[in-house]
Amino acid sequence: MNYKNYLFTGLLISAFAVTADEPVGAVQSENASIKEAVKLSMTEQSMEVRSVGGIEEVVVTAQKREQSLQDTPIALTAITESTIEDLDIQNVVDMAGISPNVMLVETPSNNTSATIAMRGGVTINPAITWEPTVGVYLDGVYLGKTQGAIFDVVDLERVEILRGPQGTLYGRNTLGGAINLISQRPNGSGIETKLTLGNYGLTQAQFISDFELAEGTYGKLVVNSKERDGYVHNAPGPYGGAQGVVPSADPTVNELDTINSHGFRFTIARDTDNSSFDLSVDYNDQSNTPPFAQLGHTIPNWSAAFGVGASPATGGLKLWPIELYTSKGRAKVAHVNEAVFEKSEVSGIALTYSRDTNLGTVKAILARRDTEWSDNLDLDGGPFPIANTSRFTDYTSETFELQLTGERGNLNYVLGYYALKDDAYTSNPQSFFGGGTDIAQNYSGTGDSEAIYGQFEFAVTDKTNVTVGVRSTDEDKEGFKEYVGLISANGEGSFDDTTGTFIVSHDISESANMYFKVADGFKAGGFNAESSNPFAASTPYAPETVQSTEIGFKGMFLDNRMMVNVAYFDNEHDDMQISYFTADAAAASEVINNSADISGIEIETTAYLNDTTKLMVNYGSLDAEFTGGAVASDGFTLEQFPYAPDHTLYVSLEKDFGPYRMRLDHSRISEHAIFPYNGNDPRAALTNVASRGVTDLRLLMDPAENISLTFWIKNLTDNSYVVNNIPFGPGFGQITLDYYGAPRTVGFDVRYKF
Repeated sequence: MNYKNYLFTGLLISAFAVTADEPVGAVQSENASIKEAVKLSMTEQSMEVRSVGGIEEVVVTAQKREQSLQDTPIALTAITESTIEDLDIQNVVDMAGISPNVMLVETPSNNTSATIAMRGGVTINPAITWEPTVGVYLDGVYLGKTQGAIFDVVDLERVEILRGPQGTLYGRNTLGGAINLISQRPNGSGIETKLTLGNYGLTQAQFISDFELAEGTYGKLVVNSKERDGYVHNAPGPYGGAQGVVPSADPTVNELDTINSHGFRFTIARDTDNSSFDLSVDYNDQSNTPPFAQLGHTIPNWSAAFGVGASPATGGLKLWPIELYTSKGRAKVAHVNEAVFEKSEVSGIALTYSRDTNLGTVKAILARRDTEWSDNLDLDGGPFPIANTSRFTDYTSETFELQLTGERGNLNYVLGYYALKDDAYTSNPQSFFGGGTDIAQNYSGTGDSEAIYGQFEFAVTDKTNVTVGVRSTDEDKEGFKEYVGLISANGEGSFDDTTGTFIVSHDISESANMYFKVADGFKAGGFNAESSNPFAASTPYAPETVQSTEIGFKGMFLDNRMMVNVAYFDNEHDDMQISYFTADAAAASEVINNSADISGIEIETTAYLNDTTKLMVNYGSLDAEFTGGAVASDGFTLEQFPYAPDHTLYVSLEKDFGPYRMRLDHSRISEHAIFPYNGNDPRAALTNVASRGVTDLRLLMDPAENISLTFWIKNLTDNSYVVNNIPFGPGFGQITLDYYGAPRTVGFDVRYKF
């Protein structure tokens, strides 16, 4: 495939669209004006309804056109601008717990990489050569990898979380679902500042300048700076002569789990009668220390078992008694010896142009994103040189998407072409047992993906719509890994598939509807660069497909005071790509393709209990199991389903007292596995995390017309809970590292609009 040729073809099509008949463009412009008036009217009505206790209208663009959330036949959670401001949502992890059957957590050992699971579909390996199962988009631009995916976007207008395959609507394959981050477009709103102060030395300053540069042209600059001290203090090892332990020297790093993040985003937007133009540039630089890898488990008397216990050669002192450093419950003090760090530098540039033509609205999106990411980790939980690893990663992606959306009578349609080209490289030196075992591995991968897609919705009657979609995908990938010495592994693979979508939606009444949906998803195969086996590293694992069947209901009741949305789904995965940690080294994994069946129920409700009290309850249930008997080359079999809790629950209670509002948010996740180990493996029990519940409390007020003030407490009960872990297995004496969630934090936000 020649990416540049396709890009040139796309630009030619755009140029042709630009020269479409002006009279039609004028008609389109008039229609657009009518749409804007209708949208404004809807907003005004929503505000009026809300003032008397009704549920506001939410307009989404999940199907590439403006629709009411309740009229969209998709399992969809929409997070509005008011909720974003209330909860101070700035990145993908900030919205964790809100959407049913969705998990959003940091990857083990890092704060800038995300693990995203949706309906049991997940990519648990954060290596840069792996493709995420859930697509994340920023203003229509695909964010290609999980490394560096956690960065602040402080001017969000809306977030849409779409559950289930969305390939016939979105440029990149979204086998598990999609998360759309939609920023506020420049509109000349002026200057806005925000200051946040909290415990643990939290200081965050935000500045937004939004002005009209010329008639119809607006510019917006967003600057963000965030710093926070560590949740864990690092100190020398506490054990002295009584335990026979050689005390460690002063640590190189004084605090763990710190944040030092700075970034900006600049956008220019221009509108004419029948076209729009947007150019955005964003940059984020983080220099943090990683979370504490807390030692949760080892075998008894680890030091003696590994020959570093008490001996005459050490004067009767134990050399590396790591077993003394095991602990349960979130630690406040750590004792690690490595100079740990985590750095992430992410930048992007995107150009979006759209124009109304006689065929519909043509939109072209051209973007490039770059990531420079690195870390240095202490992976033994103590002050000894047992396990240290580093990663130095570069990633670049270039994307082009061309869309045509329109309507003809009873037909709404979306047509699109998408191309992605990316290049990834990681250097991953590792050192174990005081340098007795050193591993130097470098790996890289390239991808070249193209797709055409289309979706057509036809109004069969005034109450029944039928939607048909199709997508054709073609991907080429290359993988390379360099082992110790002169050994290397190279591989090439091509993957293609055609997938479809079929939806029937029916209005039961003016305020309730139901839908039936069948959708296919596809995720290309690839190369496992972390395999210790050169043959496995050069042999592509199989692509993954899913057929999703879904039945949904959406309704408004009690004079628009209660919303109930329900979805039942059954996903049948073939060749599900599951990575499992072999613990041959800190970054060593193998891949197994297996079939799986995942079904569940999702319920999203919002109700006004009275004119001043709003209750939201979102619940999800999952039943996930592997249905195939696939066995890996090393004999490994799958049993536990990673990141697939049986139950997720989110409850939000908001009370308006007049001068101020109070908001209580509680999220709960049931017990679940982190890795897919079977019951015969002792690591299975060690890596299951207990159920957890987290409660946040907020007091919000507007003391003046242009000033808002929020006092907040996150993790109100100071709950101590494990989010992730890493099991090193028998080769490392069952060392298991636990990563805990944040402790209770307290602070306030002050927002001032000029």
